[in-house]
Amino acid sequence: MAWANSRPSPQGESDRVGTVRRWLAWSGVIAIAVLLVSVAAANHQRYAPSFDVFDEGAHYDYVLDLTHGHVPVSGDRLSQPTMRMLSCLGEVGFPPRGCGVKDRNPASFPAGGYSYESVQQTPLGYLPFLLTAQPNDSPRAALVAARWGGFIWSVVAAGLLVWVGWLSDLSLLELCAALSICLLSPVEVHAAATVTNDSAGVVAGAAVLGTFLAARRRETAMAGIGLVVGLLVGSMKGIFVVAPFVILVAVVIADLSNHHRPQRADFWRRYGCALSMFLGAAVSLPGWLLIQDARATVSPSVVLHALQGFQTTPYLRPSTILAGMENALSDLISYAPAPLYWIWNLSVYGSLAGLLLLQGPVGRPRMRVMASAIFVGMIALALVFPWLNFIEGHYDFNAQVRYALPLLPLVGFVVARSLRTRGLLLIGIALPALAVIDQVAAGQF
Repeated sequence: MAWANSRPSPQGESDRVGTVRRWLAWSGVIAIAVLLVSVAAANHQRYAPSFDVFDEGAHYDYVLDLTHGHVPVSGDRLSQPTMRMLSCLGEVGFPPRGCGVKDRNPASFPAGGYSYESVQQTPLGYLPFLLTAQPNDSPRAALVAARWGGFIWSVVAAGLLVWVGWLSDLSLLELCAALSICLLSPVEVHAAATVTNDSAGVVAGAAVLGTFLAARRRETAMAGIGLVVGLLVGSMKGIFVVAPFVILVAVVIADLSNHHRPQRADFWRRYGCALSMFLGAAVSLPGWLLIQDARATVSPSVVLHALQGFQTTPYLRPSTILAGMENALSDLISYAPAPLYWIWNLSVYGSLAGLLLLQGPVGRPRMRVMASAIFVGMIALALVFPWLNFIEGHYDFNAQVRYALPLLPLVGFVVARSLRTRGLLLIGIALPALAVIDQVAAGQF
């Protein structure tokens, strides 16, 4: 067996390099193909003539402030250009009220006319929109141009997912399934076609997963890099902390299930990356909020009450938590009626649940651990979000479907590594392709 420790021959090394190059080339082709499909699926929403119901007007106003070199603060009102666009194009449930160039009163707009995303959002998630925004165009053209910023996040997500596939030695079919789950999710497609920092959700999850896999591959903590990644993820959107939280929980569950107690010398190698990413993401939003509080011209509590004061509760309702849990399990269901997406969603999350309930070939230990951690993350998301809202002002809001987007790369990774060929063909190619074709034909995205 002396040959086992010998260096690979030049021919063997050449074959290995050639195999890697072919994989990278084909993975790039697959990623581009999935991106093109996502663009086709998103165009109905991207070219919709009115603002989206999910706070797109306020997000656009945030982007508009950034294009002028101003980071909005609590107390800022909607700008005149934004109010003209809202009046000209309308929002879902609010018909257009005229495009004339004139001074408009912010008080006549929802939430008292406050640019309320300044209270709760960090700037990083909006950066790609600065590359595409054309605020001097006509209202409709300006909105469409800004919306293409979400596609930039999709391109970044595709690149990170290919990196994850390379780190974890995914086959091309497994990679295709992971890309489809992440980039053809109707919730992700919708987010990528609107002006919203939710379009960075898949990027956040893929960056966290890739960093963790890189640390495990190198068998080092990579704590410094992990901390930077965590800070960046938390600075995209505070709720994205759920992704590093799931990774940390997976490491803990793995040790508990194996009755393993890491020694002091081994602890940092095992926990350093996951822990630093979680801490970085966890402190990003509170740190930013402290800065914003110091800059505020109107108390954030006043702005939040103007936004959310219409829906309060005397106690935290279990139904609100359960609704959030249902939403966390619905990232592959379209906002419009779409039975094929419902079937695809059931297949993916059913496969994830099957890892926990079934023994045998599908019960790969590491994947079972990750699946368990994902469900813990969903429960935490469904519980913590309404609890924080309740503490803030007895507001009664559940965790929305789009808040679970950072978990999609983890879901896609686990499902892709756990299914056999026929399951991958069904989940990674057949169902998403049929669902997209049906929705594009119906024009209901």
